[in-house]
Amino acid sequence: MPSFPQIVKALDPSVRAILDISDTVRCSICYGAHHEKSHATYHKPAAGRAQHDPQCDEDLLFQCASIFKVFIAASLILIIDKLSSDPSTTPGYRKLDDAWDRPFTDVYNSLVGVQDRMRPLPGEPSVLQLLVHYNGIYDINHILLAPDGTPLQCFQDVVDRISQYAKDTSEQAERESQIKYSNANYILLALLVDKASGSLNEFLKEYIFKPFKMEHTFLEREDLHSHSNESQRQPHVVSSDRRRRIFTPTTTLGLSDVVEIAWLGPYTSAADLGRFFEGLLSAKDGKRIGLFDKAVVESLGSGRGRINEQAAYTPCGLQTSFSSTGPGSHSLNRLISPDSSVKTHVLGKTSGGEEISAFYLAGSATGWAGTVYFLPNKHTFVIVLTNTSGPLDASDLISRLYLQEIFGLQPPKAISWDGSNFLPSRTTVTPAERYRAHYVALASQIFDEKALKFKELEQLDGQPDTLTSDCPDLPGRYFCSRNGQYLHIIDWKGEDNKKVDGVLRIVIQSGTKSSQILRFVKRGEKFRICSPETFPVLAIDCFDAWKNLEFDVERDGGGVKSLSRQGVYLKDIFIRENP
Repeated sequence: MPSFPQIVKALDPSVRAILDISDTVRCSICYGAHHEKSHATYHKPAAGRAQHDPQCDEDLLFQCASIFKVFIAASLILIIDKLSSDPSTTPGYRKLDDAWDRPFTDVYNSLVGVQDRMRPLPGEPSVLQLLVHYNGIYDINHILLAPDGTPLQCFQDVVDRISQYAKDTSEQAERESQIKYSNANYILLALLVDKASGSLNEFLKEYIFKPFKMEHTFLEREDLHSHSNESQRQPHVVSSDRRRRIFTPTTTLGLSDVVEIAWLGPYTSAADLGRFFEGLLSAKDGKRIGLFDKAVVESLGSGRGRINEQAAYTPCGLQTSFSSTGPGSHSLNRLISPDSSVKTHVLGKTSGGEEISAFYLAGSATGWAGTVYFLPNKHTFVIVLTNTSGPLDASDLISRLYLQEIFGLQPPKAISWDGSNFLPSRTTVTPAERYRAHYVALASQIFDEKALKFKELEQLDGQPDTLTSDCPDLPGRYFCSRNGQYLHIIDWKGEDNKKVDGVLRIVIQSGTKSSQILRFVKRGEKFRICSPETFPVLAIDCFDAWKNLEFDVERDGGGVKSLSRQGVYLKDIFIRENP
């Protein structure tokens, strides 16, 4: 295995090229192997090429999104396998004794009062089944957040409605596999940790963040603002034509309550994530850290959510093989365009034919993307975090580029790769140089492919405003009993309120949470939600859960009766309320 300085030096031109292609503003890389660890950061100015920071900035913060699920899983393992059997702990922990195979709702309801009890979930999945996405809840991202990425659900919303919504969804999706990745499973598990411990935040601080010395990981808004400046935690978005801007949501996303934290994750640094995975390797070798020992690390890597011979969901993420298409499967590069040729790109085996497996995690939110590979049997981890989302997820390719270099992998289709435009200008090149050139060529290909998808959304998003006078019966308040959301159709006259004739705007609300004011425009016989500005600011879920942003209108003799939207599985109908 080459030394870390050699790896950084060899990969630096390729990393910078990928960041240039993706227009990624900040990138933080942390990797370790055999008790050594290294960290590198990059930045790309608005004008100019990406640069390797000579002085690594370990304080750069990123929202880790789904990467956070490993901490929820670790918390449950500590509670169920350690704290529940300790007679000196609180009653909440002891109620989770032997909870793995019990129905989740039975375990959860034992911790709460009558008013917070949850109805049984369809199929009554156990705690362990939710942990490995088996027999769990199908995707409900469109009721968790608005099209602009604003979180909509709070604790009471989830408790009151998730069972019925899961039942309705499962009836529509009964032909699909029982193994289905879903954020909703881990939201429920986070609620379980929160109720058993009294505070998810405090539990994580006491049992994970402090023992692993993760001093730049924040779950509370006050902590985040007091320990970092805004420039250290700014997300960015890139359009199809390579325009880049800071993404400025109306609030600090993800830190208001447990539901938001479980969905979007805390703000953290690559260095802190490195401390966690480095600590797991130490615990595996017998050096206990807090409650983490070899048994806990082994539990993190076990699971029953087997997808196929080369992939399975575990508490530590997707366990996958480098010679399969599992690596990268949860990246935006694959999710935005699932039929892309990038899915055929595999890392391959070593020169000696060795098959390597790893635990793979990926997280993304508007303005953020991150990738983690954890290889306990190789005492290795690779972490790449970026603060930019757009047609190319740079974290995906850079992390795989590092794995390629560290293990000398030989992709099966390498002989047919064409990276000639990115090769050194000399006649003889090494296989490693050819692999690096291919990753840069692949980055360019992915950007071009995804830019077409982005362009389609941007063109729809750029529809002209609709005057309220063209449909005066539309403004009002509409309610969907299934998901608990309200649509407020507004006759908006601008910030100065001076326009004689207003235009249509929409606000989506659930409980006490609301989206920002979004445009509502007429397209044929339907109405579509669009960004409030000319530059697209819709969330990345508009390529998935919010892919359909159009509403049908039903009228009767008294005017508009309802609005409806066909979701991934269910048609949500919003009934007009009386003025």
